[in-house]
Amino acid sequence: MKAAADLLRELRDAAGGTPRYYIPGGPAEPVFLADAIRAAPDLADGATFIGNWLPGINCTAWADLHPNARAECTFLYGDHRASFEAGRFSLRPLHYSAAYEWLKTVPLDAAFVPVSAPDKKGEVSLSLGTDMSPALTSRKGMRLVAIIRPDMPAPASAPRLPLSAFTDILEDTSPLITLTDPPLSDEATAIAVNAANLLGDGFTIQSGIGSVQQIAMAAAAHHRNMRIHTGMVTDALLTVMESGAISDAPGAILTGTAIGTPALYEATGKDARFNFQPVSVTHSVPVLAAIPRLAAINGGVEVDLFGQVNSEWVNGRQVASSGGLGNFVRGAQLSAGGRSIIALPATARRGTVSRIVVQLAVPSVTLARSEAGYVVTEYGVADLGEADLDQRAERLIAVAAPEFRDQLANDWAKLRASL
Repeated sequence: MKAAADLLRELRDAAGGTPRYYIPGGPAEPVFLADAIRAAPDLADGATFIGNWLPGINCTAWADLHPNARAECTFLYGDHRASFEAGRFSLRPLHYSAAYEWLKTVPLDAAFVPVSAPDKKGEVSLSLGTDMSPALTSRKGMRLVAIIRPDMPAPASAPRLPLSAFTDILEDTSPLITLTDPPLSDEATAIAVNAANLLGDGFTIQSGIGSVQQIAMAAAAHHRNMRIHTGMVTDALLTVMESGAISDAPGAILTGTAIGTPALYEATGKDARFNFQPVSVTHSVPVLAAIPRLAAINGGVEVDLFGQVNSEWVNGRQVASSGGLGNFVRGAQLSAGGRSIIALPATARRGTVSRIVVQLAVPSVTLARSEAGYVVTEYGVADLGEADLDQRAERLIAVAAPEFRDQLANDWAKLRASL
């Protein structure tokens, strides 16, 4: 088994000094590779790092490891801001399903893939890296590097490969990245209660990342025989499992990855309800559409009175990307009895800014008004699905914070007269 620095130097030399690496994100991001490069910065000279690194979870600025390094990613957030402004970070604004397909063809010299320790058969599990890893392991003509993580669980339902399928092997003994969910705020609890009124026993729940994960799980806890079909789960899932809301059926929790505390990682390896599948399953619109009563619960930065959603921009700066939002919204809208729910607090900045706005003023819209479903705040539910222009505005103003409603109504009246 080679040392990380030795393998990186070998790969760089084989690529003529301009290697292109796939670096996984999620809980098993190989930060030890970045540490090896920091000790010998020339290893990143001319290198391009490709990945789907997640905001709030993966904090390594790969393109900053050397002035001649570059990165390509489907998310843009603060950790990559410097390299983006320097022109060394390429943002690919892709739906998550398209990002998976992109990884099948994007030029690469090597792909680093986190796996569990090999079992008695010499097989390893893709485990917490199942979301994106199969797009890489199916490719030919590049070095496929297994990063064995001794603490990576080996779920009963997750893709497995023989260790011999990899051209190189490294070991990462650092602990998996952990994510601790903060306590649910009063406003988030109220949002969850309102969202729960749109659900019923036997629904399948998808939830976005961040605080909306907790809101979605708290909403699911009001019901029974619930199932999960989502791209990622956090510790919030453990609470709803303990409440008895999740079906006991094997495979009732279908996800691509899990990011939380050791308690969650242990559960994924022991509980038969966990079923790990790649993005080609978790984010497939046809797969989602075939699930009866699928409730897609996602967040947003702001919603305007037309029903357009911004989930990417704050103060004129891109802080995220569309991710899987479009996939899940379209899947839920096509699901028999499905619900597409945007759940967000009515205000930001300690109540000084309304998240319900008259008209978005951002460079790009994440969800068009034609994709509007339900918008839920702590003040209620706005059903936008078949509402006309004026009904949308009225219903959204009704779920805005009371102190902003009069101004929103006045501004809408002015805008409406000009349409």
